[in-house]
Amino acid sequence: MRSQWRDYRGVLRPVGAVVMGLGVAIGLSALVGWLFNELDPPADPARLGGELALLVAAATAMGVGYLGYWWSKKSAPTATITRREAVLSVALIWISAGVFGALPFVFGAGMSFHDALFEAVSGLTTTGATVIPDIEIRLSRSLLLWRSLIQWLGGMGIVVLFVAVFPNIGAGGKVMFGKEVPGTTAEGLRPRIAETSRLLWQLYAALTGLEVLALYLQDMSLFESICHAFTTMSTGGFSTRDASVAAFDSFGIEMTIATFMLIGTANYGLYYSALKGRSLRTLFRNVEFKAFLGIVAVSVMVMTFGLLEVHDNDLVEAFRYAYFMVATTISSTGYGTDDYSAYPPPMLMIIIVLMFVGGCSGSTAGGIKVERIVLMAKISWTEVRRSFRPSLVHVVRMGRVVVPQSALTDVAVFFMIFMLCLGSGSALLTTLDGVPLPTAMGAVLTSLSNMGPAPFHLGADNFAEYSAGSKLFCTFAMLLGRLEFYALLALFVPGFWRR
Repeated sequence: MRSQWRDYRGVLRPVGAVVMGLGVAIGLSALVGWLFNELDPPADPARLGGELALLVAAATAMGVGYLGYWWSKKSAPTATITRREAVLSVALIWISAGVFGALPFVFGAGMSFHDALFEAVSGLTTTGATVIPDIEIRLSRSLLLWRSLIQWLGGMGIVVLFVAVFPNIGAGGKVMFGKEVPGTTAEGLRPRIAETSRLLWQLYAALTGLEVLALYLQDMSLFESICHAFTTMSTGGFSTRDASVAAFDSFGIEMTIATFMLIGTANYGLYYSALKGRSLRTLFRNVEFKAFLGIVAVSVMVMTFGLLEVHDNDLVEAFRYAYFMVATTISSTGYGTDDYSAYPPPMLMIIIVLMFVGGCSGSTAGGIKVERIVLMAKISWTEVRRSFRPSLVHVVRMGRVVVPQSALTDVAVFFMIFMLCLGSGSALLTTLDGVPLPTAMGAVLTSLSNMGPAPFHLGADNFAEYSAGSKLFCTFAMLLGRLEFYALLALFVPGFWRR
C-alpha cells in the first residue's frame, strides 16, 4: 500500500550542496584569516588563532553535506524539483546553514550552541543582532571574517547563489528564487533564473569591491575594510569593533558606509536595468524607488533639526548622525554611531517607523518593504473613495501597471501575519524573561524586520542577557522575517506533507 506521505528525499541534494559550499566558505575564512595574521600581525593577541577550530567546522559541514547530497542523488536520480520540494528546500537550506554556520562559534569562541545558532542566523539573515558583548576580546580574525562573510552570503541569498551555480534544477529553481528574493520584478532582468541569479551576484560583488576600496582609501585597514564592506552591502551590520562604526570616529567613513547602506537598500533589478539602458530614468520612473528616496530625504531633514539640541546645536554634526541613523535603520543594517536611546521621543518614533518600513523589494534590506507600504497606502485610499463612489471600478496601480487582486491580498495577509507574530512574540518574551512589554516588542521587531538594534533595551543593546528560550524564539523570528513567513509557515500545515 502506497504511503500517504510525500517522498522529500530529493531536497537533500540542494541542501547538501549548500552545506558543502558553506564548509568551503568556513575553510576559506580560516585560510584568509591566517594569511592576514602572517602578513599584518594584529596589535591585540586576541585576534590571533582560531584557524584550527574553523577547519574542524569546515570538515564537519563538508562531510555531512556530502553524505546528504550523495544519499539524495542515489535515492532520487532526477535533479529537478517540484514546487513543494522547492519550498521545503529553501526552509531547510536556511535552517541547515544556521546550524553549520554556528559551528565555528562553538569550536572557536567556546559559545553555547543556542548562542552560536543565534549569532549565525543573525548573520545569515543580515539581522545584525548579537549575543557577543566583547567582540574585540573574544573573536579572532578568522572568526571575525567568518562572521562578516556569513552576512555577505546571506545578503544576496545563499539560495540565489545555489540557483546560479546549479541551473539544472528545473522549474523549482524559479520557486526557490522567488521565496528568497520576493518582489524582484524590475524590468530588464533576464528570463532565465540562473542567469538572473548570476547577474545579481555580479552586481553585488562589484559594489562590495568598490566599497572596500573607498574605505581603504580613508585609512581603514584592509582587513576591516573587507569586513565592513561585507556587512554594509549585505545591510547586515556586524562590525569588528565593540563600539561599531563609532569606534573609527571618522566623518568620511561614516558617510561612505551610510551611502553604501542606502545603495544596498534599493532593488538590484533596477540597477541592472539602469546599466543596461545606460540611463538613470529607469530608477526614477519606479514608484517604489521614488517613495524610498522621499522617505529617506524627509526623515533625514526632520531628524537633523530634531537632533540639534542633542548635538549642541551644531547643524553639521546633527546632519552627520541623522543621515547615518536613517540609513542604518531603513536599510535594516544596524550599525551604530550614536546613542539613539537619548533621542527625543519624536525622533525615536521615526526610528521605529523606519524599522517597520525597511528597504525596497529585491534588495538586501529587511522590514515590511517600501513596495508593500505604498500598496497599503493605495489600498486604503481606494477604499476611502469606494465608500462614497461604490459604482465606479477602482483599481490600484504601481506606476502604469495595474496591480492584480492576488498581489493586493498578499500584501494584506503579509501585514496581518507580521503584526500577529509581533504581538504573540512580544507576549512570549515577556512571559519567558519577565521584561517589560516595550522591551519585548523591540526585540521581536528587530528579529522579524532583520534590523539589528532593538529599541527599549533595559541595558546594553544586545541579546546576551536573554534566556535560551527567548534566543531560540528570536532565532526563529529572524528566519521568518528573512523568508517572509510563507516558506517556513507552510511546513506547519499538515497537508504540505501528504500526497
